[in-house]
Amino acid sequence: MNTLRTLAIAALLLMALSAVAAASIANDPGYFDLEWIEIPDDAEEVQDIDLSAMLTEVAAKARNEGDDELARALAMVRSVRVKAFSLEYKDRETEAMVDRVTDELKEGGWNRLIYVKDGDEMVTVSSMHVDGNMVGLVVVAYEPGDGVVFANVVGDLDLATLMGLAGEFDLDDIDEYMEMHGHDHGDEDEDDEDDPRRM
Repeated sequence: MNTLRTLAIAALLLMALSAVAAASIANDPGYFDLEWIEIPDDAEEVQDIDLSAMLTEVAAKARNEGDDELARALAMVRSVRVKAFSLEYKDRETEAMVDRVTDELKEGGWNRLIYVKDGDEMVTVSSMHVDGNMVGLVVVAYEPGDGVVFANVVGDLDLATLMGLAGEFDLDDIDEYMEMHGHDHGDEDEDDEDDPRRM
């Protein structure tokens, strides 16, 4: 009975700490809420991922393996949230999601760093700065009838370092971590050029 009571208390403490961490990130000026985005039931190549917990593990692994540059880059990042999916048809609800995110970025004082539009295809990268320092990035990539990606990165960010990190970060680490922790993030083939992570 004492063991069960101890385990129950430990579980409650872990839940409380997780809630505190989530609240802390949500209060960060670089945080952008993507939780309201509902992925359609018939969507394919779904990515609904919170990499926040993994970042510490990957940073520690990089440090242990002597990759100090990657470890330093990961240490800057507090949270990465990705919601992405593909649809084989043009969907008004998805368009409405893109429009809402775009409007909220504009109204929230986010600075648009990149805007690329080719026909109906669109990619934007927006940043949030506090006292001249970048604290958040939001990426939106949308191609009607194909796929959409929403991503938010939170931390003390340096764009040059992040670009280097993007080149070094191994997607196999993500898949390995998600499998270890029982997350279902789609059955897509990593080599598929239509993977929404590669948009």
